[in-house]
Amino acid sequence: MKKKKKNLYAALFVFVLLLIAAIYMYTELRFLHYTPAVYTESAEPLDNPYIGWYWIYGYRLSDTAPLDLTAVAAQEYGPGLALLEINLHNYRDTPLSDTALNQLDAVLTAWHSRGRQLILRFLYDWDGSALDKEPGDISLILRHMSQTAEVVNRHTDCVYLLQGIFVGAWGEMHGSGYMGEEDMRTLISHLHSVTEPSVFLSVRTPEQWRVVTRSHEPPEASQAFDGSLPARLGLFNDGMLGSDTDLGTYGTLEALDPTQYYGKLNRQAEIDFQDTLCSYVPNGGEAVIENPYNDFPAAVTGLARTHVSYLNQDYDRNVLNKWKESLYTGSGPFDGMDGYEYIARHLGYRYVLRSSALRSSALNSSALHFVFPWQETALLSLELENVGFSNGYRSFDVSLLMKNAEDDTEYTLPIETDTRFWRTGEETRLEVPLQIRAYAPGTYTLYLKISDPVSGFPVFLANEGAQDTDGLSLGLLEIKEFSDL
Repeated sequence: MKKKKKNLYAALFVFVLLLIAAIYMYTELRFLHYTPAVYTESAEPLDNPYIGWYWIYGYRLSDTAPLDLTAVAAQEYGPGLALLEINLHNYRDTPLSDTALNQLDAVLTAWHSRGRQLILRFLYDWDGSALDKEPGDISLILRHMSQTAEVVNRHTDCVYLLQGIFVGAWGEMHGSGYMGEEDMRTLISHLHSVTEPSVFLSVRTPEQWRVVTRSHEPPEASQAFDGSLPARLGLFNDGMLGSDTDLGTYGTLEALDPTQYYGKLNRQAEIDFQDTLCSYVPNGGEAVIENPYNDFPAAVTGLARTHVSYLNQDYDRNVLNKWKESLYTGSGPFDGMDGYEYIARHLGYRYVLRSSALRSSALNSSALHFVFPWQETALLSLELENVGFSNGYRSFDVSLLMKNAEDDTEYTLPIETDTRFWRTGEETRLEVPLQIRAYAPGTYTLYLKISDPVSGFPVFLANEGAQDTDGLSLGLLEIKEFSDL
């Protein structure tokens, strides 16, 4: 009998402990209800960094003539590209003076103060006569590269890329005495060695890219952005869509001998080459000379295949006007938009949020979702699509903002992702773990926020209502305790 009583007391004790544990667990239980917003793709222009139209501004460094920076002062503050041509002809026989370097620093400082991301082209010739304007010895060009790099490297927060290797008519890498294979490699290798790896470099043609890198193949994804010359070397095409060869950018060869790097492939082969290369490095330039290759439908196909992210807004106006007189017809928000505006909105990256959902191992499809205490994490999944012509080539910060308007409680959760691999034409899934019991009960508006850590500018999504300072509103998340039900 005594043994039975002991067993009864023990069972009762265990029951009480389990009851206490159950009560504790239920008081700690979190109930979640997530209501996603309706996501509508926007056709509005997005004021995002590193992409779009650019204007050209020229500066001639001099020991005797002051620079005119009034064009900079007239700029409104904000993101956007500017191409600065820095003419070094006054120093074709001598190293750059301190005055010249101070002028260069002043130019970059002024443009940075207006928020611009800069494309730089150092050159000696503005008249198409590079042979008469360039230094007589390559060693002086190399010296100029080293000197200007000291200034450029202090401005990597605004200098985005360098076009060319200082030589050629208008700096375009033709009509120069330094375009032989050895000289090109010497110049680009030195420029690569003296400039910060975060600054992209670029050459005029795919042929030149292969010659200076000694490679027939662009970098693969595993090699992209590793700081090597092939991984930071893009293209600038100032004959874009100008003819069947893009004014000599392409040739007629179907393939190259494996031991040779010189040789221009036919249009289709070079476009295929750029399709791979320019997934990881920028491509841009000027659309020129009205012809069937820059008719609006053909232009859209060509710009998308070569992943163009920036174009000259001033030249060629005949081509630009032709686009303005064309119409885009198709499904989606761009139907009926003129061709110029359609192209403008697709230069570079353009991210659209398609859907979001909340789930975990304990969540089901009912309206009221719950997570048990031992299941700490719910998972917010987001589906985005890049509908622009190119990827983004700088890594952006991505975060989830949880904001409770009732008591001003906020939580910011960094999202681990590399936006440089949000590929054009493809969807990307982000998964955000939510540590449920880390957040106070309440109703939160969730926002997806993207920003550029270098320029400090936001990166807006192409959704209606996305240009809120908090980011794009994803929906409402209700977090309740058991006692609140």
